[in-house]
Amino acid sequence: MRRIAFLICMAIGVLATTGTAVAGAPTATTGAATAVTGTTATISGTVFANKESTTYYFEWGTTTAYGTKTPTGTAGGNAGKTVAADLSGLTPQTTYHFRLVASNASGTSTGADATFTTTAGGPAPPSGVTIAATPPVVRFGKQVTISGQVTGNPAVSVELQQNPFPFTGPFTTIAEGTTDASANYSFFALPTVNTKYRVRAKASPPVQSGEITVLVRPRVGLRLGDTTPAIGQRVRFRGSVLPAHDGSQVRIQRRTSAGWKTIRTPTLKTATPLNGVARSKYRARIRIRSSGVYRTVLPAHADHARGKSRRRVVTVH
Repeated sequence: MRRIAFLICMAIGVLATTGTAVAGAPTATTGAATAVTGTTATISGTVFANKESTTYYFEWGTTTAYGTKTPTGTAGGNAGKTVAADLSGLTPQTTYHFRLVASNASGTSTGADATFTTTAGGPAPPSGVTIAATPPVVRFGKQVTISGQVTGNPAVSVELQQNPFPFTGPFTTIAEGTTDASANYSFFALPTVNTKYRVRAKASPPVQSGEITVLVRPRVGLRLGDTTPAIGQRVRFRGSVLPAHDGSQVRIQRRTSAGWKTIRTPTLKTATPLNGVARSKYRARIRIRSSGVYRTVLPAHADHARGKSRRRVVTVH
């Protein structure tokens, strides 16, 4: 009886000890296909071994029945491991399915299905970088989106470079990123003057986009001392331009049946900076003889595009 009790206690101790283990079934996450040509491709994924010795492989084929497996690899530890396999002998212009499978003593995990389509065959298409700005003209203080595609290069590092007015300096890198699964990229930029942009891709070999120019419109303000003056009354027009263009002239304009007519051209003078940015101001007194719509325009300069204020309506009585 004493021996039976001893064995029972030993068994309980073993169970308690094994109950503290934290290892478990692995996790398999299917990734993307890269370097796709007419006959070859590289497929990837991530294996989380969960502290147990784990084996993995990819299943692939032209349907979700797959039918072909890559050689088996091994993984361990408690961190995600990026894995990949090279496929060859593929058929041009064909869609292939693939998924990652991982197994250990605690179980098996299967990644989601993913697909890629081979090209028309022959050598891979030449790589290039497209680039576009949205919008191509921005108001001072607003962002522009620089986006495009690195042909045939998903998951490749890209750099956004700029060369602001007067365009005499070198291009400098202002942001870095990576193309997505479709080889697209996107950056945000905040130009303060007319600026040229380009994108470089760290592909093999490295490739570079053409240059585009984003124009920046100054912020032009217009305030009226009275928007309901008596006929013949002189009204004060005033406003500011950000950033500063001291010494330049703005055009105060009135809308007519033939278009906008300039009625005064005050000169910009130094004003108090706004949030650390230099600013100019102007003012003029104009006799109002009839109701109308007014605006202020700053002509284009080499460093900035043409700017204009909001329209102001004057109603005489």
